[in-house]
Formats: sequence, C-alpha cells, structure tokens
Amino acid sequence: MAKPITTLEKHVIHLITHAVKIALLTVLVVSLSLPAHAQVKLLNELEVKALMLYKLGQYSEAANVAKEALKIAEETFGSDHPNVAQSLNTLALLYKAQGNYEDAESLYKRALEIDEKAHGKDHPDVANDLIDLALLYQAQGKYTECESLYQRVLEINKKALEPHHIKVTTYMNSLAAIYYYQGRYEEAESLLKRVLAIKEKILGLDHDSIVTSLNLLALAYQAQGKYAESEPLFKRALAISEKNHGQYHPEYATSLNNLAGLYKTQGKYARSEQLYKLALAIRERTMGSDHSDVAVSLSSMADLYYSQGRYAEAERLYKRALAIKEKVSEPNHSDVVTLLNNLAILYNAQGRYAKAKHFYERSQSILEKNLEQESNSLTTRRKAPQIEKPWSGPVYSTKYSRSFHRPDCGKLTNQSDDIIEFLSREHAIRDGAIACPACNP
Repeated sequence: MAKPITTLEKHVIHLITHAVKIALLTVLVVSLSLPAHAQVKLLNELEVKALMLYKLGQYSEAANVAKEALKIAEETFGSDHPNVAQSLNTLALLYKAQGNYEDAESLYKRALEIDEKAHGKDHPDVANDLIDLALLYQAQGKYTECESLYQRVLEINKKALEPHHIKVTTYMNSLAAIYYYQGRYEEAESLLKRVLAIKEKILGLDHDSIVTSLNLLALAYQAQGKYAESEPLFKRALAISEKNHGQYHPEYATSLNNLAGLYKTQGKYARSEQLYKLALAIRERTMGSDHSDVAVSLSSMADLYYSQGRYAEAERLYKRALAIKEKVSEPNHSDVVTLLNNLAILYNAQGRYAKAKHFYERSQSILEKNLEQESNSLTTRRKAPQIEKPWSGPVYSTKYSRSFHRPDCGKLTNQSDDIIEFLSREHAIRDGAIACPACNP
C-alpha cells in the first residue's frame, strides 16, 4: 500500500517524468536503427519506466511510455510474439488503472491469443493472462465471465502443480471471492474452508496469507447470518495482523473495518463506530489522507451514521469519500456512482429534494455512459441483446425475510413497520440479504 508522497518523492517523480519525455523523443529517432539486442534492452527499459510511473500514480505518462514500448516490440518481433503480449499486458494494466476498461479488455484478449498460439493453452503465461483478464472483469462486476477464467486458471495450475500446492490455493481463494460477490455464500464457505486447511498445514497458523482467507470466510458467514462463526474469524485475522505487523498496518485496518461492519449488522453501533474510527486513523497514517481505502472507511462510517439518523455526520463523510474517489478514480468508476447515489438518498431522507435530484441525476448520467460504452463494446463482437438498466437505488427487505427487492416488487407485501431499507444492492448483500429472483434488483 502506498504511503503519502513526500516532497523528495515529488521531486523524483518530476525528474522521472522529464527524463521519460526526453527518452521518448530520442526513441522515436533511433529505435529503428538499433540492432536486435539493443532493441530488446530498450524495450525492457521502457517497460520498467512504465511500471515505475504506474506505481507512482502517473498513469498518463506511464501509458505514453507503454505505447512506445508496444510499438518497438511489434516492430522488432512481429505482431504475434510473446514479447508483444507482455507489452500489451502492461498497457492494458494502465488503461485499467485509468478506468478505460474497454480498451484494457481488448489488449488483454489480444495478449491471451498471442500466448495461447505461442505456448499452448496450458502454459503458465496463459494462466497469468487469464488472471489479468479476470481481475479486469471483477473490477466491473462481471462475475460470470470472471468465474470461468478462474476455473481455467485452476485447471492449468492443477496440471502443472500438486493439487494442494500453495499457489493453487491463491486461485481457489480468488474463485471463492467471486462466489461471495455473486451471493453464493455456501459455495464460497466450502472452498474457503479447504483453502484454510491447506494454508494452515503448509504455512502454519499465523502466516500473512491466511488473513485474507479468514476475512473472506468471516464475510461469507456474516452474509448467511452466522454471526457466532464470523466474529472469531475476524478477531483471529486481527490477531495475526497485529502479531506480524503491529496495529499501524493496512492489513490490520482492513480486518478492523470488517469487524466493525459485523457489529453494525448486529446493531452494536457504539462498538462499530469505535472500530471504524480506529481503522480510518490507521489508514490515514499509513496510506495518506487521499487513498482509496480511506474513502472506503469514510463511506462505511457514513453508512453507520445514516442508519442511526445522524445525517449531518453522514453527509460530511460521504462528501469527503466522494472527493477522494473522484480524485483517485476515473469519473465513471462504480464507487463514484455508489457515493453519488448514497448522497441522493441521504438528502431525500431529509426532504432536501433539490440536492437529492442533483446527485441522483449525476449518478444516472454516469450509469448511462457506462451502459452505452458496454453496448458499443458488445456490438463490435456480436449483435447486442437488449440490456436492462441495472437497479441503482435503495432496496428493501422485511424483518421476516432474507430477500431484498426493488420498491415496486410484488413480493414486498409486508406492513410498512416491518420494512427494512438498504441504501443500495451492495449494502443489502454486505448485510447478508439475497436478491429477489423475481424483480432482480
């Protein structure tokens, strides 16, 4: 996780950026006259510079370097060489970081085709390409496509490695996460128990990699209402993180935030707020005040305040979270949409309808642009089916049901006193509710 950028680091970034600009001008002139071995050296240097700029958050500059690296790779090796696939993957990573998912997907798929043709469908490089594409789909919520890719990765690694090899558990964990995001909690639970058993046997009970699996299994239990099973896992994850890194570490803050969410679900608001505040303080100290994870903490605490009717405090935190997400993410990012929608709901609850309308229209505008881009992308591959606009408003459940619904769903028939409102589909799923198959909220 990145720490706040110091004055010295800013100076280094400036020097690197200036050097890259000069280097690119030089490359345009001399690259074609270089012998093959020099071309390879130049290509490697450009790849390293692109990744360095990426790590510093200089995505636009990094993309320019990566484009030049791709051009040199194609001119030196031809369009179907594995070196070209590597350059394609680097540029795709940068497009993904900028929220340009359509172009990133195109590049990832081209790299995959090159490596499959060059190495065969069961090569480790093909598995890495599949993982890159899966992570892109996961960022967009395309869990069905993501699941099939992780299944392929698992099959490749099972052929190359022992079934209980620690590397295989990494992809099992990723697949379990996809099951969780889809609301398939029992499947996620079963897979995560296997992952934990293998990791504990090979790595021991207190290894860092166990923390992620513990947190995810705890979330799966929480989503099923198994709070007694969930809490000890969150606490164990906290204990491992504290033992290995101390309390002031991003991993510890993540486990704190998760445990706070469990207490919120159980109505233990005072304890939940205490943990949310501690997680926020740790994230601000270790990652800087404008980090994306800080926005997550702010949004989580704002949700807590909203559920208690503490609207002024919720508004302040939602706005700060939105400012961070707009700064570090692309304008069309799903997290931006969620925060805009949350503010619209908050203002509507206070009767501040003009403000509610403003933020709602902003969220809908982004959704419509995203849908248009997705539709255009589908049309280039096949005749696009009619795409139903996803539900982005509040959803509702009752005290006596685990399903959540759109407000106009015919299955939502209980008396008004029994209705439970969730700010969004994501909030409902996080609190253990399951989408109604009839209205598909």
